[in-house]
Amino acid sequence: MLNRFGLMVSLVLLTPFLSGCCCGGLESAHQQSTLIYGRGGEAELLDPIHTDNGEAVKVMVNIFDTLVTYNARTMQLVPSLATQWSHSDDQLIWTFKLREGVLFHDGTQFDADAVVFSFRRLTEKDFHWINSQVPMEPNYDAIESITAIDSHTVEFKLSRPSAVFLENLAMYSAGIVSPTAHQDRGKKFLIWPCGTGPFMLARQADWILDQELVLTAFDDHWRGRPAIDRLIFVPVSESSKRVEQIRRGEIHIADNLPPDEINRLADVPGCTVQMQRGQNVAYLTMQAEHKPLDNVKVRRAIAHAIDKQGLIRVAYSGSGRPATNIVPPTIWGAAGDIVDRDYNIEKAKDLLKQAEAEDGVELPITLSLYVMQRERPYMPQPRQTAKYIKDQLQQIGINVTIDQKENSQHFQRLSAGKHDLGLIGWSSDINDPDNFLYNLMHSDNINSLGGNNLSRYRNDEFDKLVFAAKGELDREKRKQMYLQAQRIMFDDVPTLPLVHTDVRVVLRDNVKGYKVHPTSMVRLRLAYFEKEEESANDE
Repeated sequence: MLNRFGLMVSLVLLTPFLSGCCCGGLESAHQQSTLIYGRGGEAELLDPIHTDNGEAVKVMVNIFDTLVTYNARTMQLVPSLATQWSHSDDQLIWTFKLREGVLFHDGTQFDADAVVFSFRRLTEKDFHWINSQVPMEPNYDAIESITAIDSHTVEFKLSRPSAVFLENLAMYSAGIVSPTAHQDRGKKFLIWPCGTGPFMLARQADWILDQELVLTAFDDHWRGRPAIDRLIFVPVSESSKRVEQIRRGEIHIADNLPPDEINRLADVPGCTVQMQRGQNVAYLTMQAEHKPLDNVKVRRAIAHAIDKQGLIRVAYSGSGRPATNIVPPTIWGAAGDIVDRDYNIEKAKDLLKQAEAEDGVELPITLSLYVMQRERPYMPQPRQTAKYIKDQLQQIGINVTIDQKENSQHFQRLSAGKHDLGLIGWSSDINDPDNFLYNLMHSDNINSLGGNNLSRYRNDEFDKLVFAAKGELDREKRKQMYLQAQRIMFDDVPTLPLVHTDVRVVLRDNVKGYKVHPTSMVRLRLAYFEKEEESANDE
């Protein structure tokens, strides 16, 4: 069949393992050391510069290594493909010593030329771009040049100091790709990638869209071969099915399940629940280029009209925390001193009347509300969330039409600015306010080809503060800039932060070694199955 880029994807029969999965496949998986990961959707493509899709990132972080990474359990940056680094006094020149003896999955050698190639792809327009969408490109715009000093030394020259340069090198988008495989596979690289990570997509035929994506352990990984022989990512769009699959032992890990189902699964023999405070936010984006949402009184009225505590009860089963700011409290620099607007229907109505009398806004207002089809970590029940917001806004005379689409189409339409209101969220894979305030709200990121400023928010003072903070090397000064930027954004209310969630996954209890990371990244290198004899001894 053809994927969305018109590339041929081989149609092959499901593996015997998966065919037997629905009738007691767990024992077979234990014997074969095959781990099945049940997720809510498909990855679509697997090139790290050409997607920011969460389902794709789950897979890519197991295929690609970066120069630096986070400790497997903490937010401490540690060496990865780079063993050490240094910088000039003005932090404009960064030099990285690269790990020797590292192989790509295609058997070619990792070296400085591969790093140069990977970052030129990321930062230079038309340099081997397979697709026009490069969503994370603005995060690397301080890179002026990158040079191979010798076979295992690279030098980055920055056009300005960057306080987030090193952090951004740990993002999935900075994954190092094989230049040889990229050249040989061409557009197929989008769906048949090649990195140095602990698992590889050995054959193009190992990915059958909407059925299974099979990764194989990379025997020659520089950290050592993973204990798991195969990872199988299975897209199951209905969360109720994933609940039953994990309950019956047909899959080993399930994510993005409804909170009340997770609570029940915690009491099911053979299941265990892991939880991590999330670096995430669910929010309502308001397209400020569309009337009447260009009027701040209307946006403030919407903010007063939505009871976030009620939303958490209805659509999150009580699991979540009301969000005041787009930067979650788990990230340093979050503005914890800002007091949220109260839920006040009368105040909301008064604001709409003021907008009508003073600014000529026509009442009643009718708005579209775009919502995703499938759940995300920050929004476990999208449809219920949309219906709740519709009912809330109805109370102040705003009529809402819910428009629900499959996730990839939903994200594309929001990027193109077709919505009035849109439900969306963000999970950060680095520990820095820049990942929220610059990525999601700076005017640099208004782009119909993947920009993340979905509200199309423009405020010169906000932009100057957030951009200046990127280059401020004093942490306390940066923090003060971010606090001021968040106060400006709170007053302007281009988006309405709704909920911060905990990230919870359900595992079969013989899966060991895997821990949900603070970034929520699904890195499975350390996962293994508890041996039967060890289980017996434990009993």
